[in-house]
Amino acid sequence: MALRSVQTPEGLFIYDRETGLCLHAPEVRSKVWLKPLYAQVALTNRCNLRCWWCYASSSPSEEAELSLGDLKGLISFLDRWGLLGVAFGGGEPFLHPRLADVVRWTWRNTGLDISVTTNGSAASERQIGKIEGFAGEVRVSIYEPESCRVLKKFLRRRFDLGVNVLLTRGAAPRLEKIIATCLRMGVDDFLVNSFRPVGRGAKHPEMEPTGYDFAQFLTVLEKYGGEALFKVSGRLAEALKGFGKLEFIPFDGEAKGRIIAITADRKVKPSSLSEEGYSFRSPEEIPEIYRCLMRTP
Repeated sequence: MALRSVQTPEGLFIYDRETGLCLHAPEVRSKVWLKPLYAQVALTNRCNLRCWWCYASSSPSEEAELSLGDLKGLISFLDRWGLLGVAFGGGEPFLHPRLADVVRWTWRNTGLDISVTTNGSAASERQIGKIEGFAGEVRVSIYEPESCRVLKKFLRRRFDLGVNVLLTRGAAPRLEKIIATCLRMGVDDFLVNSFRPVGRGAKHPEMEPTGYDFAQFLTVLEKYGGEALFKVSGRLAEALKGFGKLEFIPFDGEAKGRIIAITADRKVKPSSLSEEGYSFRSPEEIPEIYRCLMRTP
């Protein structure tokens, strides 16, 4: 596949799926966002868990799900639109009966980067094996140190493995235990999000992190920065700027435009954590919805 590029107000991004390398030229800028870099696609809103912090309110009883035909049409359009990649999630994507078919079809028929985000507990060894060599990355969301054991079935596979963690109030010591446990297992790639009270989490506004939590977590980043790769959400990067001298590349703050989230009930949102969303019937409507999203404050 040829190199894929997206020019944005934050610079030019060039991605090579074969090597996984992404180059950023910050001096080559457009005036406005014409398209996002990535799309987060929720295959289903069903999940084998019912976590209190879930932004999507997923649970075993939910029923919204995109069909294989709908997904092929959507992914074909995202490829023609020229995005860099697609991140499949949910709900729990391993509960979608055609996850492997979706991943394999995307790899064979598009130039999109492919990532899968899972809680890890619903995935069988056989299911994981079916996406090997087709998904570029699998990210496992871990909330408790004890849950790190689910990583064992993802180790030494033919995809990059990363761990997602969530900073809530009082969680910095727990996140440090998770990071230390993962490093002992050989996993050194971490994506850190800051809890926002949306979805089911809206019932727990008291769990939003405070300045003390940000300061505590910054010491964790400083402690393990030489051993691990840390990726943080734009929202968290913005919060951490006031507590230390770390540099966040390429994004050091929250901004609309970089991604879009597409839900299992066919809505487009500026991010998975946003409560703002607009329904679509055809994938060809998505660019206009994106432009409308960019015009709203």
